[in-house]
Amino acid sequence: MTMRDTIDVGIDLGTTNSAVAVAKGAGAEVVRNNHNQEFTPSAVYLSRSGNVLVGQKANDRVVSDPDNSCAEFKLRMGRRDQDKLFEASGRTMSPEELSAEVLKSVRGDVQRRTGEQVETAVITVPAAFTADQTAATSRAAELAGLRVAPLLQEPTAAVWAYTADAAEVPDKGFWLVYDFGGGTFDAAVVKIEDGEFIVVNHAGDNSLGGKRIDWAIVEDILLPRLQQEHGLSDVTPDDPHHRGVLAHLKGLAEAAKIELSQQETVEIEADIKIAAGREIDFACVLTRDDLDRIARPLVASSIRLCRQSLSESGIRPGAFERVLLVGGSSQLSLVREMLADPADGLGIQLDHSLDPMTVVARGAAVYAGTQRIPREIRATVPLAPGRARLNLEYAAAGLDPDPLLGGRAQADGVADWTGGTVEIRNTTTTPPWSTGVVALRPDGSFSVRLRAEDFTTHSFTVTLRDPAGTEVATDQPGITYQRKKSGMGGAPTMSHSLGVGLAGNVVAPLVLRNTELPSKGEIRGLRTTQAVSKTSGDGLVRIPILSGEHARADRNTVVGQLVVRPDDIERDLPVGTEVEVVVRVDTSFRIEAEAFVPFLDAEFEIDVDLARPVLPSLAALRASRAALDRRYHDLRSQADQVGATETLARLARLDSDGIMEEIDRLLRQSEADQDAIATCQARLLDADSALDEADGLLELPRVVQEGREAQGIAQEIVQEAGGGQYVLDLRKAEAELEEAIADGNRTVIERRTNEVRSIALRVFQDNGQLPLVRFAGLEGELDGDSRREVQRLLADGRAAVAVGDLNRLDGINTRLGRFVDRTGGSSTTSSILGDGLLGNGGGR
Repeated sequence: MTMRDTIDVGIDLGTTNSAVAVAKGAGAEVVRNNHNQEFTPSAVYLSRSGNVLVGQKANDRVVSDPDNSCAEFKLRMGRRDQDKLFEASGRTMSPEELSAEVLKSVRGDVQRRTGEQVETAVITVPAAFTADQTAATSRAAELAGLRVAPLLQEPTAAVWAYTADAAEVPDKGFWLVYDFGGGTFDAAVVKIEDGEFIVVNHAGDNSLGGKRIDWAIVEDILLPRLQQEHGLSDVTPDDPHHRGVLAHLKGLAEAAKIELSQQETVEIEADIKIAAGREIDFACVLTRDDLDRIARPLVASSIRLCRQSLSESGIRPGAFERVLLVGGSSQLSLVREMLADPADGLGIQLDHSLDPMTVVARGAAVYAGTQRIPREIRATVPLAPGRARLNLEYAAAGLDPDPLLGGRAQADGVADWTGGTVEIRNTTTTPPWSTGVVALRPDGSFSVRLRAEDFTTHSFTVTLRDPAGTEVATDQPGITYQRKKSGMGGAPTMSHSLGVGLAGNVVAPLVLRNTELPSKGEIRGLRTTQAVSKTSGDGLVRIPILSGEHARADRNTVVGQLVVRPDDIERDLPVGTEVEVVVRVDTSFRIEAEAFVPFLDAEFEIDVDLARPVLPSLAALRASRAALDRRYHDLRSQADQVGATETLARLARLDSDGIMEEIDRLLRQSEADQDAIATCQARLLDADSALDEADGLLELPRVVQEGREAQGIAQEIVQEAGGGQYVLDLRKAEAELEEAIADGNRTVIERRTNEVRSIALRVFQDNGQLPLVRFAGLEGELDGDSRREVQRLLADGRAAVAVGDLNRLDGINTRLGRFVDRTGGSSTTSSILGDGLLGNGGGR
């Protein structure tokens, strides 16, 4: 039995629709489903008997039978609390299981078309997908029976499709991918040079897609018309009895939106079932002006993300050759109008020469055509009697005219291959080219250069002979190599930054967004901020791994955490113990993390849990919205009083972006659309982060002063200690502090200030005086505390100081630390020694 050399199958697992394609030559061909459609609705229906329907038939039942059907579940991937109960069958399915059913469906389309068993495929994910969402996509692939499923970011897949035609690829330049899909938006800056392309920057939003436009049409136009003209004021989004009505209106809105891409007016007519045995004739005229008014704020948000990506790349719009339009929502006339405008948009030439609905699947297949079937799958194919196995290593595609091929022959009964040979012939050329007879090494291994001068797919035969000169049949009698003129993609890039949460609510970066993968991030010189006593059973060290771009640690997502407790260690762990943290991310965005404690000579695996927490209730979201409003007005009032122009400018930008209005709309939509809850939560976080920036600008002078004071104290302590390595470390920390002050980033200034302080504390630790320093800080903070236990511990501490019993004092400090309020300001010691999180000792 033989199999393909390369994966060849590419799947675009979409929010609204999914598509599959198979590599064909240098390009790809979309595989049509049983309904002869190039894409399949991402919808699942479950009958009472448990029979599963996927695609258009399931999508039709989202309206007629919402209790037993489900659609648009892609955005819920990775969440613990988003399982769907199919009431008739009583079966519950997670978003991963639902996605697996869609993958099975499109995989089956390929198998019917090719007659082959599909065991591996490339699956695309939005570039803005979080770590838990990519992990969930991999789990869905496993559930669908795909043994290996490399993940490819959707903007990158689109570029693979556009570069499949070598004539369209410039020798050097920049492209921008504008990917506006059904549920997500991605903007990616692509650099092309010497026939290769790489994504150098991206910005995206996992909840900015066409379905947001659909729900806005329902809320602004269709539902009010239904309520007013038919006296149905009781049909509201928060009534579960009317889910079918809302789903029907949403479907009508989506269809009208698509039609308005081609015409100016759409007449909506439908019989809508209101209740059992009761239907109404619903009619409504929707114009393109209506659609443009509703969609404009969302399109403006997508353009802001494009500008953010350009700004972060440092590349001006004039340097871009084209904008590649990807995704169904990119077909809106408003999108093209706004993007083309040099003032309100980008003013870059638009390219929509490939079908935006299938271009991602095509590109995934083109990429899959360059990826070899993994050895672990090939090795499971049983060998016919008398055949040898060839383990070959080579690139399936590339720009190289003479690629390297290495391999090793294995066969039962042959222990020494001395005298054996291999010959590879290129049968594509006329006359055929041959490597000639190549001698095998005793272990059966060999290496040779092939020849592929023409830009085409080259076919090679492989002839193996045993030491006796007898030809031996193999599991790989032939291979292919695709010689490309251009259009080879570079490494995938990191979607979201990873870091370690430190004391002071700051983040130390490990792997930054847009870093090429695979990647390894490492931080040395972290210091524990609390003692862990195996003897007394007190204390713990917490090492959180965070994902996100927010400066404040608590605004990011915890994707992994290590907690070191007394039972986990062989001996006591003192305050200030050094910890090293390492994280690794592979090309399919899988994360592994570990911590090493030199003092214990012990390594700890950090558990990476990529399931997102349970979503908040609507009541909790409304409370957060009210708190946000209070905080906004409080900051504006403070800024007005002191004339803080930079803070007022940041608040004005928040106003112009319309985030508050968007949150209010999402709160209303959340009654009918459960995805809106997650989107609302994300927007509340964005708004809070924007207010963090405004607050930081307001507090900047105070933070700078604290940094200067810490710098002066550290200089004095280091000078008294005699300098040495402390001087070098302090100079580095001071330079980073000055850089942070120049940038005006409050959070980074606070982090650099703590690094300066930690050097001074290290002086005390190394000379054995750290318990004294820490006690002095705690005494200053707690001296006026009326609690009896606090006063008793302070008295014990003073007694320990008097007799020089530093070991006893260290234990007293640990117990006193529990009484310190960490919500307010911080002293020189407590800012990095008080809450059990790691502090940074200055090393990187």
